[in-house]
Amino acid sequence: MPHSSTVTMDTTCLYSTVKNISGGTRKFGFLPPHGRELKDTVEFTVFGNILEAVSRGERATDTRHLKGLENAIESGLLEIVHTPAPLLQDISSDATKMLTLDTSLGVADPCWTDSL
Repeated sequence: MPHSSTVTMDTTCLYSTVKNISGGTRKFGFLPPHGRELKDTVEFTVFGNILEAVSRGERATDTRHLKGLENAIESGLLEIVHTPAPLLQDISSDATKMLTLDTSLGVADPCWTDSL
């Protein structure tokens, strides 16, 4: 019988991170699942794109939460540190790549392929 082992995959590139830059502790009611209080300079991370994470699947709530996120960014209270890069399919090799920017646009292997 073959020996099986658990492989931990690196999925860090699939997360979004926001940071409280308000200068003090603030409650951000739009952060999932029911609002989050963040001390100054503290980061909060969610799976997927922060815009989708803020959405709750209801039009009125989504509009209010997305507007709250936008207002917090415009007011200098919160910054988006990181979001997942778009995934692209290289049709010639049938490989998945992620869009990157290092002075110019390029592609790289997704984070999880590094852990294979």
